[in-house]
Amino acid sequence: MASRSYSLLLLLLIFSTLISCEPKEEVTPAPDPFPSLTIFKDRFLAEAKARGYNLDMSGLDMQYVDGKITPPDGREYCGYGWINFPVSGRRQIFISKDPSCGYANYTDIRREIFVFHEIGHAFLNLRHDNSFLCDGRPLSLMHENVHMYDYYEDTPENKKYYLDELFDRLAAEEKCIKYAKDYTVSPVFFSPQASGQNWVFSNSQGSFTGERITNSTPNALVISSVPGRTSTSTGYWFSQIENANIPKDAKVTLRTKVTSTGLTGPGVAIAIRVYENTLLERGSQLLETMVLTTENKPVSGVLDGQILELSIPKFNRKMVMLIPFAVMMPGTEGVAIFEDFEIIVEK
Repeated sequence: MASRSYSLLLLLLIFSTLISCEPKEEVTPAPDPFPSLTIFKDRFLAEAKARGYNLDMSGLDMQYVDGKITPPDGREYCGYGWINFPVSGRRQIFISKDPSCGYANYTDIRREIFVFHEIGHAFLNLRHDNSFLCDGRPLSLMHENVHMYDYYEDTPENKKYYLDELFDRLAAEEKCIKYAKDYTVSPVFFSPQASGQNWVFSNSQGSFTGERITNSTPNALVISSVPGRTSTSTGYWFSQIENANIPKDAKVTLRTKVTSTGLTGPGVAIAIRVYENTLLERGSQLLETMVLTTENKPVSGVLDGQILELSIPKFNRKMVMLIPFAVMMPGTEGVAIFEDFEIIVEK
């Protein structure tokens, strides 16, 4: 009996050993498809601090939403950042969980890049910048199609440049930038004839009317007084130019030729306003840093291609917005035609 019991015990021990030596399948927990967005806010603060910025992001709200985001422009987005969200008045970021956006399948670094892009909108007050470097890479993390490019997911050495540029646009001036054209050959950067421009006319409470001429040469902006309704404020055309892809230190000139069969009163003028982003503790603010105008010396009477111009002597990438104006002064009567209302770039 003892011998048989011993044999049975030995068999049980051998069987147990065999079982314990079989390889065990390791189960790796699936990564969270929608991790807390606070993770990326903390990383952004750390990157800011490494560059000498002590920021307070308590005024920025970040959250996931189930569907795509549809702001007032009517387009659908997978992520969106508001500098001033209409509902709350606060800085706001939405990231979509919609399967077509693919966020759940992004790597951690790709998510970081995508969220940093939206923080660029909501906290740094940056617009899209679709310029490129000479090597074909996007110039900025703020490219409209941020999801299409490998910024630093597979090339971590690029991370420093892209985050330096996110906080300070001047970082790109140390790189070779691919400009839209050779300005020494074709110096016109901007004119009313170009498609896709958003021009706005202020009619001074009905005392002036405006017309754009784009289907003939030369192109023109027209301002006319309304008979019998003398204005007490200006009438003007303006357009907004964001993130102008203009070489560093270039001379940027707003120039036009004014024609009129006769103006009475003060006359007409041109102006340009320049804006830069200033990064403050609780986020960036767009501030006007330069105003150039001929309104102190308007031209009037019969005008036959009267040239008006003014220049920004040295352009730099901190100049994130340019707003050119064609102006008819208060109390002016008649019709003025601003022909070839252009911005010229001279390197």
